[in-house]
Amino acid sequence: MISNSKNNSNMKPNKALLRLELAVYIIRKSIVSFGKSIVQVFLPAVDRRAGGSFSFVIHTILAIITLEGPRLLLMSRYRAARMKKGTKVGLSAISGTAVAAIIMATLLIGSQLIAVTVDGKVIGYVENEEQYTSLLQRAREKISKQAGTEDSEIMISDSGISLETVHAPQQLAMTPAPETPASESERSGSIANDVTDSIPVETIAPTSPVSAFLSVLGVKPNETTDPAVGEEALVDSLVDSLIDGEAVKATFYTITINGRDLATLSSMKEASDILKAVTIYYAPPEEDFSGKFIDDVAINCITANLGEITPQNPKDVIDFLIAGATMEQVYTTIEGDSIADICDALGITEIELHNNYPDYDFDNLTEGDEFVTKFNIPYINYQTEGTEVVSEEIPYITIEEKTNSIYLGQREIKEEGVPGERVVTRSVTRINGEIVSSSELSSELVVEAQPEIVSVGTLTIMYGDAYVGPSDGFGGGGDGPLGRPLNSWYLSRSIQPGHNGADMCAPRGSPIFAAAYGVVSFAGVYGSYGNLVIIDHGNGLQTYYAHCDTFNTVAGAAVQKGQQIATVGTTGRSTAYHLHFEVRVNGVVQEPLNWIG
Repeated sequence: MISNSKNNSNMKPNKALLRLELAVYIIRKSIVSFGKSIVQVFLPAVDRRAGGSFSFVIHTILAIITLEGPRLLLMSRYRAARMKKGTKVGLSAISGTAVAAIIMATLLIGSQLIAVTVDGKVIGYVENEEQYTSLLQRAREKISKQAGTEDSEIMISDSGISLETVHAPQQLAMTPAPETPASESERSGSIANDVTDSIPVETIAPTSPVSAFLSVLGVKPNETTDPAVGEEALVDSLVDSLIDGEAVKATFYTITINGRDLATLSSMKEASDILKAVTIYYAPPEEDFSGKFIDDVAINCITANLGEITPQNPKDVIDFLIAGATMEQVYTTIEGDSIADICDALGITEIELHNNYPDYDFDNLTEGDEFVTKFNIPYINYQTEGTEVVSEEIPYITIEEKTNSIYLGQREIKEEGVPGERVVTRSVTRINGEIVSSSELSSELVVEAQPEIVSVGTLTIMYGDAYVGPSDGFGGGGDGPLGRPLNSWYLSRSIQPGHNGADMCAPRGSPIFAAAYGVVSFAGVYGSYGNLVIIDHGNGLQTYYAHCDTFNTVAGAAVQKGQQIATVGTTGRSTAYHLHFEVRVNGVVQEPLNWIG
């Protein structure tokens, strides 16, 4: 009995050690099992409303279940044997209680979080996947706002994003992963490797239900931590990481016209609104119309990395499309070309050509000379067809009545003409707002036009045999190289010393015509000449028209032979109504009558 008692006493330390080892084993297995199998977070929305108390209850129940099952299974036989012998089981009860307390403490100060990793770098932690989805959507919205595009046009590639469940010292913190200095990481050694997926205790939110318990353990929560601020920081970190990793792609839309991309917009709505704005700009005044683009107009979708393409401002695009492109037409003269050939090639009139090249001698065209004209080509063409009702003026006719009560060349209005009016219904086709064709459908007379009655003078003034006229009505006549500047006149004085031209008397207001094609080099007041017009005909030939009453042209204008340029007056040094007409070649005064015949 002595030896048995002794043997039993010797076995007690081993059994106590066994119980301790079993306790350690149970603790370790419970923590591992909890980390891998227990639900990550139960009902987070309810828990947040309850201030963390709901999760506290759930974790406590789980701790008891996790502890009591394995502990009773492994310790029941030993405890039963001891109880049969009447031996106290206090040590077992104490060890079980200790184990329960340790596990409860572990569960209370620890919880499950999800580490969010982008391209292998942990950027922060969330409570569950639902919360990650919410934060990802917020990141999408933030990226969309930065990019100036719609949220639906942002695509985030999740190939570089991973979610990993980790053990954390608290439950509610949602903050970016803290930056760990290299020296601290090096000092942590193997311990850092064992707790790589742990979050520092300092990130615990002050509203955590375990803050009081942590204070007992000597852990001091960061009282300045705000979960909302933490979430925003995590969103910022997620945005930066996604953009840096080129995981964000955006959808853009190009306006393509006749196969050419002319504008890039951030959304389909912007592109559609631009085309709509163009149609509104070119919409005709009539309400009943149909319209269409006569070009091949399309909106195409393209995808690119965020920042790779910069979308354009919609207003600038509208202005650009409406303004069109300025093009140049170049023509190089060849041997035998005339002014008409150049105009036909450039699609302009002779007057426009002379205005574009006022200093060029068109009487001596040189082979190889280049002439350029600029014109506008629209980027987009919008055609409308509709029916419009408009009021049109009916022009009056002029009836001439000859009378010898006024001089030849003079006209007096006897009765004013009155235009008529009619209402016309017509079909109209427009391109970019300009009418290209119309067809009258019906008309209704509103006011009948009244004719103009004009008295035409036949009275002539004779001055010996010097009377000249009438001409063809537009100057001209004679057999000289220049046309006559007046329809009819009598010659009061011709060229003589101190007088450089011919004075041709005619009634006030008689039309004065250009003696030949040329460019007006001067039209204004010039000393004793009064109102003076000078026309440069090229090759040094100039004609002067002085003492004019009114002007019908301006300096720089190209005029045709027989085109009215002024009216007879008596301005400057003059004693009666007449035209002082001069002809000069290289500045040398010529006898005018020799040039007009």
